[in-house]
Amino acid sequence: MKAKKLLIFSLVVLTVAGLVGLASAGNPEKTGTAGAQELLIPVGARGTALGGACLASITGVDALYWNPAGIANTNQSVESSFSYMNYIADINITNLAVATKLGFGSLAFSFQSIGFGDIEQTTEDAPDGNGIMFSPTYFTLSGAFSRAMTDRIYAGVTVKMISEKIMGMGATAVAFDMGVQYLTGMGIKIGVAMKNYGSTITFSGGDTERLVYLPDTEPQTPPHRLAFPTQSAELPSMFELGVAYELKPVENASLTVMANFRNHNFGNDEYLGGAELVYNDMIFLRGGYSYENNQREYLGAKDYIYGPTFGAGFKYKLTGNTNIAVDFAYRTTDFFSNSTIFTVKLGF
Repeated sequence: MKAKKLLIFSLVVLTVAGLVGLASAGNPEKTGTAGAQELLIPVGARGTALGGACLASITGVDALYWNPAGIANTNQSVESSFSYMNYIADINITNLAVATKLGFGSLAFSFQSIGFGDIEQTTEDAPDGNGIMFSPTYFTLSGAFSRAMTDRIYAGVTVKMISEKIMGMGATAVAFDMGVQYLTGMGIKIGVAMKNYGSTITFSGGDTERLVYLPDTEPQTPPHRLAFPTQSAELPSMFELGVAYELKPVENASLTVMANFRNHNFGNDEYLGGAELVYNDMIFLRGGYSYENNQREYLGAKDYIYGPTFGAGFKYKLTGNTNIAVDFAYRTTDFFSNSTIFTVKLGF
């Protein structure tokens, strides 16, 4: 009974907070003004192939990014995953994650790093490059707790530490995700989540400092080292509502159709849709599509660059409850090369 009351309270808090956010969010004029934009990059081949519309149906270690409530919704005692994404502009993203069930709930942890490659430094005197190469260091550490409140209700929370370093400057921030999944028992699943709510992010370091001769000082006075303050940026927070419906078209096969509404505090709202066909819990076919509201056009091209997504997966049972799964996703993109994502999962 206490668990049900706590869950109802959590649902009310998430819904009210989300509705409050809806009243002031979704402002396209704020697009691009948030910091830590890497928090919006999808993680894992399964959710990406579904177009991100998996809020209500994602489970296990895959749920760590999409909806932490789903982490506990699995029959596996331990799950681990390795994901590699070939992102736009030759950016590569690597993600390692592990989730385990304990007596009081499920815990999950992940480490994600972004590889930008070598970039040539430019200055006021050398706008085309001065021959000095550098490589930014971006990574995100996440820890999550998820629990089955009842046999149909799951809740979870994630804490993320974001670190960004570019040459002599660095910035850190802390963000929180909260989510709930409700399984109605009639094939319908409902998901609610609030993501990336936390501190601001501000760069500081040696590259913000300059040697300055203060006015009205004695000759031969050494210069003072002064640091220029940098602008703080909020995190790209958002609120999501999702629904999924599972049906059995033929024996040993299931089809799940799903949809999400995503409200951005620093951009336009999104409508997401996806479908997953599963045969014998072994072969998976997936597809998805995302649409952004109030898209704008520049020189005949829309500013929302992401198109349909596709994917497939294969799961092989090794022994007992041990299995290995390989998932692939393909995300179409305008102006840049399309993204490919590979994920390998091991469950015990």
